[in-house]
Amino acid sequence: MYMKNKKQKSNCKKNYCTLIIVAYSTCLNAMIKYMKAQEELGRIILKILARGIGLTSDFFTRNLTEKEACPLPEKCLGLGSHSDPHTLTILLQDEIGGLQVLKDDDQWFGIRPVPNSFIFNIGDTLEAWTNGRLKSVVHRAVLNKESHCLSIAYFISPASTTVIESPPELVDSEPNPRKYASFTWGEFRKELLMQKRVVGKTALDRYLMYS
Repeated sequence: MYMKNKKQKSNCKKNYCTLIIVAYSTCLNAMIKYMKAQEELGRIILKILARGIGLTSDFFTRNLTEKEACPLPEKCLGLGSHSDPHTLTILLQDEIGGLQVLKDDDQWFGIRPVPNSFIFNIGDTLEAWTNGRLKSVVHRAVLNKESHCLSIAYFISPASTTVIESPPELVDSEPNPRKYASFTWGEFRKELLMQKRVVGKTALDRYLMYS
């Protein structure tokens, strides 16, 4: 009888482990599919933005990498005010929400969740790349006193060696002189890591050529 119970316990452990492995495998496959879909969607949006400001549709996408989708999540998912350092952020909110954006440097506005929709945030890198034509927004996430909230963010970034520099088409002596010194995405990441806490656009402001 003892041996039978021992065997039953062994079988239970095996079945439990199998369930965990199957569940993990299922979730992993779903997340991989979701990430690939987000990557494709992000590239479409970047092509639309490029064409919208007079650049070739592949100006941004030809410099992207699939290996660094989220190199600094701890810098972008905090509750404090910040702008995303990446090129583009795709955000999916649940019905609770919690995202707020800063307007006029002193007013916070809540973003109402819209079912079955995404929020696209311009990142600091894209602002510098477009010479300020497209601007990153300072935002924060606030907690809900009544319910837990869930958001899924996907970050699109260039390759580490990509030089972020505004193309000649977006730079004029007047009224649009070059606003940011050139830098690589790798250098920008190091700048972020050197800062204990990123508030607002402090990292990007270091590359401003004039106030």
